[in-house]
Amino acid sequence: MDKYAKFLVWLKEREVDNLAIWLQEFELAEKGSEKAIINIALLYKQYGNFGEMYDLLNEMSERKNSEAMYELANCYIEGLGGKGSEHQALSLYKSAAQLGHRDAMNNLADMYFNGEATEVDEKKAFFWFEKAAELGVPEAMYTLGIMYEQGLGTKCNASKALDYYKRSAALQYVEAKYRLGMIFYSGELNQQQNDREAINWFRQAGEHFHVDAIYNLGYCYEHGHGVMQDVDRAMAYYKQASILGDIEATKRVVDYYEKANSIEATKWHEKLKSLENLNELDGI
Repeated sequence: MDKYAKFLVWLKEREVDNLAIWLQEFELAEKGSEKAIINIALLYKQYGNFGEMYDLLNEMSERKNSEAMYELANCYIEGLGGKGSEHQALSLYKSAAQLGHRDAMNNLADMYFNGEATEVDEKKAFFWFEKAAELGVPEAMYTLGIMYEQGLGTKCNASKALDYYKRSAALQYVEAKYRLGMIFYSGELNQQQNDREAINWFRQAGEHFHVDAIYNLGYCYEHGHGVMQDVDRAMAYYKQASILGDIEATKRVVDYYEKANSIEATKWHEKLKSLENLNELDGI
């Protein structure tokens, strides 16, 4: 059985969708298309064929393909198939970053920032986050906001911190939206306290199911911060946060129903106990 036929059998055994597209991709890979080879490797990754995945990504990495280096580093970080290490991932991210791969730049910066497989080096982290941000990586922009805000790897600069948070939020990075909400809610980074502006950012973050943003919206509606006080709407937000696993939001719902509806209070008490038990298990 030739390679094409074996690949077709493999696809059918795993009930992979879009057979014709994947067969065409396999043909391109056999003709030497580096993009197609990487796509096939990632398909193998998706379906747990780590041996074939590593073979293809290693081959492409040796050809100095930055995307292959980045994906191989990701596999090492994830520990797939019991192969690789964080040190190998660091080396691959560095090589890919030097070849201009923006996500590799961001991940390399993260490793320097958090001291993964290397000593913490805030200046190197700042350097690579800045490079990644220049190429449009919203996570890098957000982290630069933190670094400018806290003076990590650079001098504190409230104006630049705020600018990076806004740039990241404009690219739909949810943590940046939430951070902006907190900045305006608390009047941080030399900004005037502004509940309405805070709520705007909390709403945007909440659309991405950011649980803390949703909780804060409940709190604002409960207490009339920046909006007309509306307990029913507050409870709706608290319930949404509770569904996402927030214990404090669940306590707020319990407190409300203890005064208004004993049957609902009992139900939400059970929900609270369940979340607290899960939280205890996560802490073990």
